Amino acid sequence: MKKLLLFSVVALIAFFAGAETVHKMSKPAGKSRVEIITEQPEGNVVSYTRSGEYMTASLYGYDATQQTGQMKITYANDGKTVYLLDPLAYGEGTGVWVQGELSDDGATITVPLGQYVAYNEEYNYGLILAWGESTLIDLGDDFYYVWFVPDEGVEAVTYAVDAASGVITLVGSEGDASAAYPDNLLAHGLAGIWSDDESIATIEWGTTFTPLGDAVAAVPANPEALDFFDCGDESGYTRFDFNINLQDVDGNELHADKVTYSIYTDDDQLFTFDAATYGAANGFDEDMTEIPYGFSGSDFYLRRVYFYRTNNGDNPLLNWRIGIQTHYTVDGISNSSDIVYLEVIPSAIESVNTGKTIVAERYYNMAGQEVANPNGIAIKVTTYSDGTNSTTKVVK
Repeated sequence: MKKLLLFSVVALIAFFAGAETVHKMSKPAGKSRVEIITEQPEGNVVSYTRSGEYMTASLYGYDATQQTGQMKITYANDGKTVYLLDPLAYGEGTGVWVQGELSDDGATITVPLGQYVAYNEEYNYGLILAWGESTLIDLGDDFYYVWFVPDEGVEAVTYAVDAASGVITLVGSEGDASAAYPDNLLAHGLAGIWSDDESIATIEWGTTFTPLGDAVAAVPANPEALDFFDCGDESGYTRFDFNINLQDVDGNELHADKVTYSIYTDDDQLFTFDAATYGAANGFDEDMTEIPYGFSGSDFYLRRVYFYRTNNGDNPLLNWRIGIQTHYTVDGISNSSDIVYLEVIPSAIESVNTGKTIVAERYYNMAGQEVANPNGIAIKVTTYSDGTNSTTKVVK
């Protein structure tokens, strides 16, 4: 069971990065086949900001927090069929559309459950939509399992559409992310569960989609440079974590599909992700210096990129800092944020683990399952003598 071995959204996107445009896959036993749609369907596309609350369980523990980010709905030309892009906040950036239906009066949208929001053929299962409630099993010593109890009588999720404002709201969900732990992990709403054993990855409640309106030229607010990890050897997989602010300097929402970002090293040196090195694994054939927001691949995730370089050796990735800058382009007019830097001194990186020893190393495949002998891309969790842990992406 994957109850405590679920990856964050970053690893979820990594897990599904190699998917083709459309997959026909089987649902859990007894249910019909579905399509996974990763190309934008034809119709009128409306962008929305996302709000509400959600809970996840991952390798890093439990988390109940606010939904953020954006989503899109395509309204098909038949006036009835709709497609929702990444309906779960947990899956933002996976790039999968699910199909629903607009009522004749336009007051509701219904989305059948059981649809895949992500699938990987190598592991032969994926993440599907479900409705029900999260519940906890107390294991003692302030340690809990999060379980999902499906509502078998519900076949579709319902969203209410406000005719005046265009705001879309999930109907019938409840929870409280601000409640004291572990009560903040108890909720009733729309969930994402793994199709092989129906274990929970996320549950979301109070979800609201608010129309963005037309895009206008604006200066994007500064991003955040969060963390840097040097793998320390020539295998690569040095990583940079960041957060892109989808607002302008005045606090107005930006359209995510018009946002790109660039990486810089040292003295404003623009980093190029060259096609010869990164292209095959990430699906591009021309060098990139501006990466679209949400672009995903083996080394590009919603809030993280990996490099096939280290600070060790004769060709270091950087000497003392790494930075990120966001760009916003509307009708040919492009504006950029400041370059936000994170200071990373190589000598400090090399001394991070000084004074502590490794006491255990565990490996997890991209399905979140612990494996003794990983094959391919895996996550290594290292436990040190001081009780701290570190995680590293490795290839075996």
